[in-house]
Parts: sequence; C-alpha cells; structure tokens
Amino acid sequence: MQEIYNKVPCREEQLNDLFDYFGEYGEPLPCSLFISGNMGTGKTLCVETVLRYLGYKYVTVNCIECYSPKILYEEILSSLEDEEVNVKSDSMLDFINGLVRIQEQQTSYDPIVLIFDRAERLRSMDHSIICTFLRLRELCNLNICSVFITHLIYENFDFKMGVREPIKMYFSNYDKEELFKIILLHHKSFVRHVLSAQDVDNDIRSDVEKPELFANFLNAFLSVFYRPCRDLIELQHMARVNFVKYCEPIIKAEIQAQDLTKLWRHISPILKTSLELLYLRISNSKPQTQSPGKENSDWDDHKTYNFENTLKEELTSTKTFAQSFELPYYAKYLLIASYLASYNPPKEDKRLFMKNHGKQRKRMQQVRAKAKINEKLNTQLGPKVFTLDRLLAIFYAILEEKIGLTSNLLAQIATLVELKLIAGTKEIDLDTAKYKCIVGYDFISAISQTVGFNIRKYLYDFI
Repeated sequence: MQEIYNKVPCREEQLNDLFDYFGEYGEPLPCSLFISGNMGTGKTLCVETVLRYLGYKYVTVNCIECYSPKILYEEILSSLEDEEVNVKSDSMLDFINGLVRIQEQQTSYDPIVLIFDRAERLRSMDHSIICTFLRLRELCNLNICSVFITHLIYENFDFKMGVREPIKMYFSNYDKEELFKIILLHHKSFVRHVLSAQDVDNDIRSDVEKPELFANFLNAFLSVFYRPCRDLIELQHMARVNFVKYCEPIIKAEIQAQDLTKLWRHISPILKTSLELLYLRISNSKPQTQSPGKENSDWDDHKTYNFENTLKEELTSTKTFAQSFELPYYAKYLLIASYLASYNPPKEDKRLFMKNHGKQRKRMQQVRAKAKINEKLNTQLGPKVFTLDRLLAIFYAILEEKIGLTSNLLAQIATLVELKLIAGTKEIDLDTAKYKCIVGYDFISAISQTVGFNIRKYLYDFI
C-alpha cells in the first residue's frame, strides 16, 4: 500500500475508499461509482492506479473523443476483446449482445471496470445511455462496474425515476501544503528543464540542483498563484515557466542562490505579471532548431538559452492572442462586463453606468483615497466575485443595442466559464451563481479594441 501512496501522494483517504469499494478479486464489484471533483485533483489517476494494483481488467473511455454512442460502444467492446477484432455496434442492443458474447467466452467471474472520463459529455447523448450503464450488470450478467468521472456534481445529471443510484465519491481540491509536496516531487525535472539548453559552471549547477532552492521558489510561487488557481496541471506548467526566470540571475552570477531576499524581489513582479498568462499557455521562447539554409550562419552564438524574453514580449503575445480570440460578439461584451464587475466597487455602478446618476460631491476622504499609490488600485488587488444579475445589468448598460435575455445569451456565460476566462459555475442559478473574471487588463483591453469599446472610461481606477 505504501507503494501506491507514493505514486499518488496526498490521496490516501480516497485510495482506501476505492480499495474498499472494489474489494478482493473474487468479490462482486459495485454496480456503479460516481466520482466528482475539480479538474487536476487525481480522480482518474487514483482509479487506474488501484485497478492496476488489483490486477483488474478495465477500459478507460474519454467521452470527449467518443462523442457518439456508436464510437463509445465500439471502443469499449474492442478494448475488452482479448484479440484484435473488427467490432461493429450500432445500437445499445448490439452493445449488450457484445458483452454477453464476452461473458460466454469467460471461464470465471472476472471483474471488469468501465471508466468514463469526462462523463458530463454523456448528458448530450441519448438519455437511456447513462441509465443503462448504471445497471449494466443486470443486462449482461457480468461482474462489471461503471465508473463515472466528472467535474460536475451528481445533481447536474438528469436521471430518470427508478434508476439505481451509484456510490458517490468526492475529490476535494489540494490545499497549499499538498500542492507544495506534489510539485516538489518533480524537482529534478524542473532542474533539467533549466539546465538542458545551456552551459553552466559546476558551482552554479550544484546551487541550482539543491532542493532548498526549488523549495524556496515554490513558497514564493504558491503565495501568488494559490489563490487564483488550484489546478495542479496548470500550476505545474506555470511553475516550470517561472522557475527558469527565478534561476536567471543565479546563472548569470548576479544574485547568490542563498540570498532569498534579492531573489524574492527579482521574482515577485514576474510572478504577478505571469498571472496575465494563466491558462493561456502562450509560449514566449524562441525556436531552438536551426532554420533550413542556415548551415553557414553564426548559429553557434545563439545556442545558449535566451533569457532576454522580457515581460514586455509576454504582454505583447497576450494582446496578439486576445485579438485573435474567436469569441461571439455578445460573448465579448459579457467578458468585458464581467471584468468591470470584478474590478469596480458595486457602490460605484450607478455613477459609472447610468447617464442620469445625479451630482456627487467630492469629500476630502474620497480625494485622499484616490491619491494613494498605485498598489492600492482595484486592478492590481485582484478580481472580486459578483452575481449574475449584476453582470447582466452592466452588460445591458454598456451594450448599445437592445436585445432580450435569451437562453443563447446565458449559454455564452457558461462557455466563458468553460474557456476559463471567467471562474464560476457553468449552470445558471440566479440565487447562488457567483463569478469572477480571471483575465488581466491587457487581455481585456485587447478584446475591447476588437469591438470598439473604451474600457478605461468605465473603470473606477481611471476616473
């Protein structure tokens, strides 16, 4: 068991529950499991690790790739066959007959597990598909279990009456200490990424390879990124990008590896600016391969890693990316409205968005507050949460046209959440929905330019 805990750290409780559910080899499996939790919380990894340890036969199906029932059925049946055969299954009846044929070929009651990753995509198929998978054992007389893995909660799945409910499991987000522990395990790969493209002195190399240096960087990195992002995959990517910049002054011999204060002053503004690139995956490194026809050029002078990719180039890439972002017209205005709702105080909405808001007398307290240094600006303090009704009120205030509130308009909000431009629930619930815009000023400014909207005019920091 300790070997399993080492492969999947910080998930001991969930692993123990999975071992209890799947049981010993000869025991019957549960009919179905429903595993929910945010992305990057180790749901699929835990299930597959436990099944490999137990030696069970399992099939993992990505419901995004298997976008139709026919492809889904054929993928499962072909994976369960011992030999490579051409399987055709056009309907649920063909699928059940294929499972019965597999059952007749078995000599024992061997366990079989079907894992449906991104199971929320099954909701767009025939309603009978999920119901059938929930009670698959009754239809084919196999020791089979269906595992649904999704980032949605169980209540978001519309099951028919009388359906056998699955066993529910929830994977919570990693806390700060757990994220630190998991990323620290990949310390050597981070160091190889920094040292692979350049020649470094042995003394500096030994300093960069020390786990203490990477641990200090992780503390600084998570202090900035933990609040806006809990996705382990995205955090690992951003940590890999920023660790290169953290080691830059050490490799150039400008700062000693032991001088934590100077290293923090160096990396702090870089980390805050890197929040602009969160989830965008914009590459700012120049190609390390030689172009055709350049055999006689001075390529050797440029083999070393280029540290001159400054923040200015990153922000330029962000603007270019934002301007080429293919969002619908109203979705762009919804994104602009969400940014205004996140970075403007709610009490200032009347003055900012209503034409006849009346005169406002300036008090000395307000004047002094506006005279504070830029560190106190709302656009630098991070986004604040807002409700759906406030978002729609700002949207209609900044939109010159008069359009009705349609289901298509509300669906575009869910699309912005799916694209990780807005953080919040994808389901529209007027009572509980809370949202937060997670794009930066440069990105939203570029989006505003594509629709001819002056966003500075409606930001409280610039009036």
